[in-house]
Amino acid sequence: MKNALFNFIIILGTFTGTTFAQDIPGLVASNYGGLYRATYNPAVLGGPKHKWQINIGALGGSINYRYFVFIGKNSLLYPLLAPHSTKELYGRSRTMGSLMHADPLFLVSEIRWPSASFSLGKYQGVAVQFRTRGFVQGKNMPEAIRNLYFKRLDTESTPATSNESWGDFDLVQQSFSDVSLSYGIQLLDLDAHKLRIGATVKRIFGARIGYLSGSASQFSIRPLAGSPESSELVISDLAYESGYSAPNQKLSIGNLFDADKYGTGWGYDLGVSYEFGSFWYSNTEKFDESPAYLFRLGASLTDIGSIRYRTSESRVITGRQPESVIGQKELETISDKGPEGFMTLFPAETSAVFGRDVKLPQAIHLEADVQLVKGFFLNMSQTKRYGNSNRSLDIYQPESFTITPRFEDEDSDFAFPVSFIKGNKRPSFGAVGHFGPVFLGFSNLNGLIKKSGARGSLVYLGFSAWKLNRRQNRD
Repeated sequence: MKNALFNFIIILGTFTGTTFAQDIPGLVASNYGGLYRATYNPAVLGGPKHKWQINIGALGGSINYRYFVFIGKNSLLYPLLAPHSTKELYGRSRTMGSLMHADPLFLVSEIRWPSASFSLGKYQGVAVQFRTRGFVQGKNMPEAIRNLYFKRLDTESTPATSNESWGDFDLVQQSFSDVSLSYGIQLLDLDAHKLRIGATVKRIFGARIGYLSGSASQFSIRPLAGSPESSELVISDLAYESGYSAPNQKLSIGNLFDADKYGTGWGYDLGVSYEFGSFWYSNTEKFDESPAYLFRLGASLTDIGSIRYRTSESRVITGRQPESVIGQKELETISDKGPEGFMTLFPAETSAVFGRDVKLPQAIHLEADVQLVKGFFLNMSQTKRYGNSNRSLDIYQPESFTITPRFEDEDSDFAFPVSFIKGNKRPSFGAVGHFGPVFLGFSNLNGLIKKSGARGSLVYLGFSAWKLNRRQNRD
């Protein structure tokens, strides 16, 4: 049995690709993850560990070391604030860290509002969840451009460059909320074999998109005459398209459900989970609820669906400039006001409305969870982008392969995910602690302390309450 188990691990590691899931690090693998695992694989609701569980609230996002330096001007919520505010967005966004070391740029924020799950007897469970998510994605943003954004153009920290080639580029901000209903059922309950399936349907509302796409032949960063501490960005042969589905406006809860003002859509998740073995079963510990399997296999599809934008106040412009000059003031205008700020600085040759369908961050997840010692697990997970769409406006997840050693029991979890993100030269070393009702997790500790580079860390903080399904109650 041991030889077969180790062979299985080796084979799995050989054929897994590289992916990264936008979920709470560590808790998505835990047998006690409950609601948080259900967003990754709804099959966890079949034969649930919890009689009921309530997510009081959770907040997450990608940040870098600057988050702890610029106290008072930091924000996990920059991608969520962009549709509703222009206040200090330039400063706030500079404290967020891309999960990608180089190209593409990827920032994310998430709020998990109060949600709940309930067991329906021994083998079934349901969950209702509310989430708000925000993304900033950038393609082909040169290192010098990213550096001047962080270092500013009015300091001596931005080095001069001359006639650097560029090419096509994209920068997209999207945010949306969803309410979801999940159901899971356990179809097989034998000593050595357990099979669970689950599904989620979600309604998307309050969606807003703003973007800038274009191409440039070259760019330069040159000192300003008579002001050596300040510089300006010069872009040659700039062709651009900029648009938004709705103008920046203050948040109104009632308007979020209006398809004339915000995008709407539908999505669904599907999941299956199989457990093999009962080697770690204990007959002597009456309240021992720990799983007894040797290994658990899981597969799921998440966020299959799209957002439909047919709003009345949308706008798209196109234009071309043989040479464009951007200073620090213009840089902040574009950062704070997004496409609307860009449109005030650059003329429009054509103007139209925005009406498109944008895919959700569709992904396929595969995982193997091996129990090496009772209560100690080694999880290997893969999350690939689902579908072949290369459209710049579609939301996606960076790809990585994650190995997570984990200790868990019914009251606490300790996990140390190691993520190999596609495009990054070095792995990300994370840590997750779940202590009773409180959990705190990081996907890349090095990104929080290292000043060089722009790579950040996904961080989560949340609170939950629950009641377990005890064995004597189930029997």
